[in-house]
Parts: sequence; structure tokens; C-alpha cells
Amino acid sequence: MFADRAKIRIRSGRGGDGHVSFRREKYVANGGPDGGDGGRGGDLILEVDPGINTLNEFRYRHNYFAGDGEPGGKRRCHGADGEDMVIKVPAGTVVREAQTGQVITDMSYENRREVLLKGGSGGRGNQHYATPTMQVPKYAQPGRPGVELEVILELKVIADAGLVGFPNVGKSTFLSRVTHAQPKIANYHFTTLNPNLGVVDLDGGDGFVIADIPGLIEGASEGVGLGHEFLRHIERTRVIIHMVDAASTEGRDPIEDIRIINRELENYNEEIAARPQVIAANKIDCFYGEDKETVLALLKEEFEPEGVKVFPISAVTGEGVRELLYYVRQLLDEAGEEKVVFEREYQIKEPDFSDEPFTVEKSEDEEGVFLVEGPRVERMLGYTNLDSEKGFEFFQKFLKNNGILEELEKLGIEEGDTVKMYGWQFEYYK
Repeated sequence: MFADRAKIRIRSGRGGDGHVSFRREKYVANGGPDGGDGGRGGDLILEVDPGINTLNEFRYRHNYFAGDGEPGGKRRCHGADGEDMVIKVPAGTVVREAQTGQVITDMSYENRREVLLKGGSGGRGNQHYATPTMQVPKYAQPGRPGVELEVILELKVIADAGLVGFPNVGKSTFLSRVTHAQPKIANYHFTTLNPNLGVVDLDGGDGFVIADIPGLIEGASEGVGLGHEFLRHIERTRVIIHMVDAASTEGRDPIEDIRIINRELENYNEEIAARPQVIAANKIDCFYGEDKETVLALLKEEFEPEGVKVFPISAVTGEGVRELLYYVRQLLDEAGEEKVVFEREYQIKEPDFSDEPFTVEKSEDEEGVFLVEGPRVERMLGYTNLDSEKGFEFFQKFLKNNGILEELEKLGIEEGDTVKMYGWQFEYYK
């Protein structure tokens, strides 16, 4: 079964934690810090694979996670980086954030490979935190987490011209005649359940890509039948070819059929309905007597005053097909080479958190004394005037917001106990 829409969960890798360790060598009584850095988390990458034309793979697998970075080790050993996750998608895949429906990226045309989610950076080991005031840092930086998202993949085929029409009007037969595509053809409705692409080669002119969009029905723009699944594939086309059964072999009115499809296109997307159009009046080989001229005259009288030209053709015998194709090439040239690209709407945000390390521990040498250390704490003390009322309020808020008070309470601090930080000391009160 053809799949052109899928929901998956993706995540970049978490960075490995930095390591806390100290040199321990013979004749070196008190070696300095030598904790290594953590490895970088793997990236989540999208890559266009020209050999894929559906999203079938994503029906069976829904989670795609990059590898996590390994933690650092002693003796300044750097942790290994996490493995990247590369997801192969067909050209024309639009990625949307699942909850908002906003476009994250469009994997089409020149955009062949994109790092969608960057892996978290590895944490720095304690070797980086030695300072003149703190020569034995007992803390290291944790690795940054990866980014996780639930996304929707939508395939919107890339074609110059879109072939539309009600079921069983001969679109697949036409495509098989003018291109090397081999769509399934049979004399019953909805033979085609997925878009077929083919390349039209023209003598003495540039060819173009044509897409056979499965048969539309009334109400398709509202999701009737497989309406939305079919209509999304026409969004990139620059010219629309309406194919109708001019001979009314199934009793349908070709003029009304064209009006119905145009209404569905307009209801789905007004920009699509406004694109250049041409009418392929198919099955002229099925007419008897003078009926052909009468029907063709009615079609031309109805649509050519609106600037939509009518070409009588037979997809079976090939009559009129050459003239139609060269006219489509002319419309494409007049329309220009503007590519339909879905612009980014959703900005991926990295987790907002402070990852500078700190330690909170109970002194082993002094009763009722707790030690708080770390670069974040040291820097805060450097720019805060603790002698002022506002400065001390800011200091208290800092301790609370960064979880330092919570850590002190976990260690069993009581009122009247002492907290020491880089030459400062305070009595603890709730």
C-alpha cells in the first residue's frame, strides 16, 4: 500500500557527562584534576534518497533516536561521540510539528540533506574548573540533553504538471502513452490509489515531469473519500491538465465534471485553482456520427473565453496528444521556473536550562558546616553586593531557583548551621 503521510518521534542524542577524577600517580601525593569531557550527542539528520518514492517504511517504525555521547573518563579521556541518526525520505517530503502542524522543513529541490536536531554537547570534565581559589574541583558539567519532537511527514510529489480528473477518464492510459511510467490500468473506478510520476520527452524542446493525481470526487476538499491524500500532491504543480471523458461513456457531463473539480481545487487552495489550466477532452475515438463536433464545440464555448484551451485527444490512439504536450510546455515556460517550497514556520528550541555544575556537601571536618562550590556560584558572588538589602534578596533567590537550598535540606541542614562559599559564610535560617 502506498503511504504519503506518517507520524514519527525523533530525538537527537544526549551529550555525555564530564568526569570528576584526580591524578593518582607514584610520587604525586596530591595530583590535580584530570576528569575528561563527555562525548557529543548524535545529530538527527534527514536525507533525500532518490530511490524512495513513498513513506511506507514509516508505517512499521515510529521512533528514530540518535545515539547518546559517552561520559568522559579519568586521565583526561574524552568520551566517544554518539552515532548520528540519518533518516532517508523521498524528495518532496514536508516535515511538520505534530501538535501545531507548522512546517519545520521541506526536503525538496536543492535541500537534499539537513541536520534537523543537533545533538547535545558533551559536559566538561573537572580539569576545566581548577582556579587559584578552587584547585580541587569536585564537580563536572553534565551533558546537554538532546531535542525530542513528534513530527508528521507529508509527501507532496514534485511535478511540473498535474493530471486531474474524475475516476476512469483515462489519466493512467494517457500517462503510460506519453511517459515511461507503467501505472496499473483497468476499467473500474479508483484503479489508481497513489500518484504516478512520469517524464515527458519532447522532440526539439525541454521535457517536463507530469503527475497522475488519483481520481477526485465531489467533496474531496472536505476530506471525502481520499480527498486530502490526493489533493496534497498537486500543491507543487505549476500547470493543471483537466482530463474529461468527452464521449460520456459512463453518462457523465464533461462540463459539469470540470466545474466540480475546479470548485474542489478552489476550496482546498485558491492559489492552486488560479494556476494555468488546459482541458484534455479524452476518448474522442469513442464518438459516433456528428456528436464529437457538437460536444467539442460546447466545451470550447464554455471554457476558452476564460482562457482555458480545449484539446480533443485519444489516450488510446494518440490522436491530439502531441499538440497538447507542446501546449503544456508553452504554459510551463510562461509560468516561469518558480518552485513551490513550504517555508519554515516552526523554530526548534533547544532546552532552556543552566548546566554549569555545582556541589553541595556536608563538611567532614566541622560539625554543622555545609560547603557550596561551583563556577556558577563563584561568578554570582563576584557580581553581587551582599552588604545591600537588594543584593542579599537576589542571593537568596539565586539559591532557591538553582536548587541549592533544596540540596542543603536534603543533606539535613538545620537553622543556625553555617553555609560556606568561597570565603563567605552565612548562618542558615528558613
